Amino acid sequence: MRRLNALSTVLALTATISCSDRSSPPTALTPSATPSFGKPAPTTIAVTTTIYDRDAGSNLLITRGDNPAAGFATYAEVNKMSSHIGDTGAWQLYIGNQNVRTVYLALASNGIPIPDGYYSANVEIYSQCFDVANAMVGIVSLTSAGQSNGNCSFGMDFTSGRTKYKLAMVPTMPGTGRALVTCNAATSGSCRDWTIVPNPDAPNAGVANLYHYTNNGGLVLDGVYRNSYSVRITR
Repeated sequence: MRRLNALSTVLALTATISCSDRSSPPTALTPSATPSFGKPAPTTIAVTTTIYDRDAGSNLLITRGDNPAAGFATYAEVNKMSSHIGDTGAWQLYIGNQNVRTVYLALASNGIPIPDGYYSANVEIYSQCFDVANAMVGIVSLTSAGQSNGNCSFGMDFTSGRTKYKLAMVPTMPGTGRALVTCNAATSGSCRDWTIVPNPDAPNAGVANLYHYTNNGGLVLDGVYRNSYSVRITR
């Protein structure tokens, strides 16, 4: 993908992506300032997250779990990790501030100028869905098996070396792709099992922007690349 010169481009950010601050509304592309490690607040739903290494066609993905022998890894709300649906209906996995669990990111091997490897520092992965007017809606709004929303975000924060990065695709971010969230199973009008994959039918399918954070918390665009992932959420 083409790379953009962004040394002087600091983004002004407005509402859209979920982060790990459970007490305030999310802001677009702005990560949580201080993750919360306790039990989920009453407005959150604890879930189990599974990150797969390959897509349905057995192609290796850019975003993978930390158990290559199994081909997937499962993460739950335990110790200093959080895995939940927040009060905006966004899914979020935070595994930072520990080194027992990680995610594997195949970055350099896919043209992204950051090393491939297992990451745990400041790792936050999330998805927020939107309606046709790009207003935030929760994945819990999918109430029956087979329902889906193809107008969703997928992003991740992580640290490599001394630099914190964000790789994200968002409906309100021009030029990037979208995620497709599908309800796989529901009970009494409430979905209990979802999958999140790139939306192959959306414009710019699979395209994600890479940013790095400045010392004052701003974001600078480093380039336009791709991300691929397959996530399952169950409660």
